[in-house]
Amino acid sequence: MKNKFKNYGVLLGDHINTYRAGAVKGVLPFEERNPSGDWESVLPAEETQFNDEGDSMSCVTFAELNGVETQEKAQTGTYVEYSDRWIAKMSETTPEGNYLWKVAEAIRKYGLVKEESYPRPQTKWTWGEYHKEIPEPLLVQLKAEGQEWLKKWDVKYESIDFNKTSLMKHLKMTPLTVVIPGHAILNFRTTAQVVHYFDTYPPHKKTTSSVIQAMKIVLYKKEQALDPDMLLIDLKFGDKGSQVLRLKRALTRLGWFSAEGDTYNEHLSKVVMSYKLANVHDNIWARFWEKYVYQGRNINSRDRENINNNLAKRK
Repeated sequence: MKNKFKNYGVLLGDHINTYRAGAVKGVLPFEERNPSGDWESVLPAEETQFNDEGDSMSCVTFAELNGVETQEKAQTGTYVEYSDRWIAKMSETTPEGNYLWKVAEAIRKYGLVKEESYPRPQTKWTWGEYHKEIPEPLLVQLKAEGQEWLKKWDVKYESIDFNKTSLMKHLKMTPLTVVIPGHAILNFRTTAQVVHYFDTYPPHKKTTSSVIQAMKIVLYKKEQALDPDMLLIDLKFGDKGSQVLRLKRALTRLGWFSAEGDTYNEHLSKVVMSYKLANVHDNIWARFWEKYVYQGRNINSRDRENINNNLAKRK
């Protein structure tokens, strides 16, 4: 059956490791930065993702950079226009578009460069011309500029529920990248009736009754960045990888652990149990269940909160 909508450059779906607010895969600490949930007054300059010869299919990049530029203006009072073309290329945008998580990860990894450092082509351009390979030594220079930006800013992102209640809540922290069929845009205000969004096709401010995906990208000044060992996801016996290493680093800083490997194994379980018996459980029955049943084989949201709070006290 033929699609009833045109795709302007968004691919649907999360990466398996993408944090998701409210789920066991993690949640960024919620911070009410803008109690009104309305970001219209600090929106960036209007831009288009197309020209007469073609479309960049980079709506995800434009939407996410619009959100970053909005946050930076809100935090510093200064508007800086960043190169959409740079992140569209570094996130490997295809002729069919890109994923929200992949563009967010490129921002987090490569940082941003100013529009004048890598502008869109000066004459009419096709998709291929917009996304052509970046020659040397320009590529090295742009990578260096991006890393300088990352010395000032820390970037975190997570998927969120896309119902209006969720959007209204998370808008109090940051503008949101949202998806309507075939297109990614920036949600700058939401009410119980309608979602207001900032678009890369005129008219640039529009409304919709609902969206089908949403992501929150949060910009932190480097000096206010989250502790790199803060626990953001629940863990359990048998888990492997970077999040287990983060747990080990956190416990080590708190004086509870010293061992190699990235696996949640029997040894780590014993350390977790000892930590929870000493710091988390405050009644005899909770201690009984931990010691004889759970035996340190999981880290849940309550445990994470306790460890994160203790890490904050050690800073």
